Amino acid sequence: MKMVELGKTGEQVSQVSLGCMLMGSTIDAATSYAMLDCFVEDGGTFLDTANCYAWWVGNGEFIGDESETLLGEWMQARGSRDRLFLATKTGARLKDPAHIRNAQGDIPWEKVPGEYQGLAKDTIKRSVEDSLRRLRTDHIDLYYAHIDDRNTALEETLDALNDLVQEGKVRYIGCSNYRTWRMERARAISAAHGWVHYVAAQQEYSYLRPKPGVDFGVGAHVDGEMLDYFRANDEIALVAYSPLLKGIYDDAEKRARYYNWSLYDSDDSRVRLDVLSKMAGELGVSNSQLVLAWLLHHQPQVIPIFGMSGMAQYEHNMGALNITLSDAQMAELNAASA
Repeated sequence: MKMVELGKTGEQVSQVSLGCMLMGSTIDAATSYAMLDCFVEDGGTFLDTANCYAWWVGNGEFIGDESETLLGEWMQARGSRDRLFLATKTGARLKDPAHIRNAQGDIPWEKVPGEYQGLAKDTIKRSVEDSLRRLRTDHIDLYYAHIDDRNTALEETLDALNDLVQEGKVRYIGCSNYRTWRMERARAISAAHGWVHYVAAQQEYSYLRPKPGVDFGVGAHVDGEMLDYFRANDEIALVAYSPLLKGIYDDAEKRARYYNWSLYDSDDSRVRLDVLSKMAGELGVSNSQLVLAWLLHHQPQVIPIFGMSGMAQYEHNMGALNITLSDAQMAELNAASA
C-alpha cells in the first residue's frame, strides 16, 4: 500500500483508510481483529471511526461506544497505537439513543437530527475525553466535526477544536458533511483568528453522481463545485466515505433496494454503469473494484474509506490496489455522461 500526504500537512498516511464503523457491533471482535491485523500487515495506517458508531444497528443494544472501544482494546493488545493514524469524530452522537426508538424499536429517522449532541464547545470538550478513554490513547490524530451544526456558531466550534490541538489531545482537525461554502467560511474564520484549520473533509463520494439538487439531509455528497474547491485548496484532503454506496455496483437487485437509490436513479447513472461494467469486464475485475481503483487514481486526490463486513469482502476490496488505470481509461470513466 502506498503512502500519501494528508493535504499539505506533511503527514504521510496510507492511501486507503479502513472504515471501522461496524466493528464491535455487527462485526464481532474476532473478525474485527483479523481485518485490522491484515490492514496493518498490508501497510495500512489510517483508521476511521466516530463516537457514535454504531448506535443504529441491532435493536437498541448499542449506544455508539462500540467501535472506539474495540479499537482501543485492539491497539492495546497489539501495542500498535504509535504506528497508526487514528481518526474519530464528534457531533453526531445522540443525546439518548434509547429515546429515539419507538415502542416497536424502530428508528424514526426524520427525528434523528434533532437528537444529535452537536458541536458546542462544552460538548466537544466532553466528547474528546470520552473518546480518548474508549480508544485508550492520549491523543487523536485527526478529529472531525462530524456534522454541520447550524445551531452553534462556527467560531465556537473552531475555538474548541483549536484548544484541543493546543492541549495536545488532537493533532489535526477536519470536518465531515459540510457544504462547500461552510468549509470556506470555517477556513476564513480560522485564518482570521490564527487558529488551526480543517486539513481534511470527509464527504460521501462515489462514481455514480446523484441527481442535481437532491437533498441528502445532514449528509453531503461531493458535487462539481466541491471538487473545484478541493482542486483550488489542496491543503484540505478529500476523504471519501461510502465509496461503493452500500455495495450496489455489482447487484441490480441490491441497487433497487438501496434506500437512497431514488437519488441516483437517472440516465446519467445508467450510462456510467454501462461504461464501468464494460471496462471492468475487459480488466477482469468487479465493478466495485474498478470504482475503488478509479478513486485511487482520482484528481484531485481522494483517500477512500474501505468499509468491510468480513474477511472475504476485505480481500475483494483490497484487490483494487492492484488495478492500474491509464490516463485514457480514467478519461473514459470521467467522461461518461447521459
